[in-house]
Amino acid sequence: MSWLRRLLQPSTKPTEVKKDYSPSVRYAMEAMPTIKFDPSVVTKSVKADLRRNVELLAGVEKKHVKQIYELALRSIVGRRDFHSFCTEMMDMHIEGMTRSKAAEIGRSLANKAGAVIERERRTSLGITHAKWLYANAPCMRDPNHPSAAEVQRDAAHCAANGKRYEISKGLFVDGKWTWPGVDEDCKCVSRSIIPGLEK
Repeated sequence: MSWLRRLLQPSTKPTEVKKDYSPSVRYAMEAMPTIKFDPSVVTKSVKADLRRNVELLAGVEKKHVKQIYELALRSIVGRRDFHSFCTEMMDMHIEGMTRSKAAEIGRSLANKAGAVIERERRTSLGITHAKWLYANAPCMRDPNHPSAAEVQRDAAHCAANGKRYEISKGLFVDGKWTWPGVDEDCKCVSRSIIPGLEK
């Protein structure tokens, strides 16, 4: 199957509509597509990257790595269920863990895993290049009190806006090769460059 046919295949399914809903609600729900998550996109390389990122978490003891990895994996397969992730992280009684820190960890791990999933999906479709898009939202945790490193990273990500990069390699930004959404607090995204349709 060509990359274009795979790209155009429907990825939605109808929402389950219960009979006791009002006619207007039933009509709206039947017309609303829902995204069907395919767990097969969480490949061995996605899992390996996730495990590596959990091991790199600051302030997390080695004894908690496996639990956090399994929890993050369930969260990703469960369409980014941050509520359960935070609740279960708090139940681990990790020293110094707050609900906001747990949410930050969950978001960071999900974004990084999502970036790998997106790269693999594009590669499977035969798409080799993309454009970096700065989201016009600062790539920093707290824009009111940014660190010097965050200001530098945000400026570099802003300067990367519109630049073309090879999907398998990433873009050299702020002194390293990276992809949109991978760096901490990065809100950047990317747009596929379809062969023959865009330079």
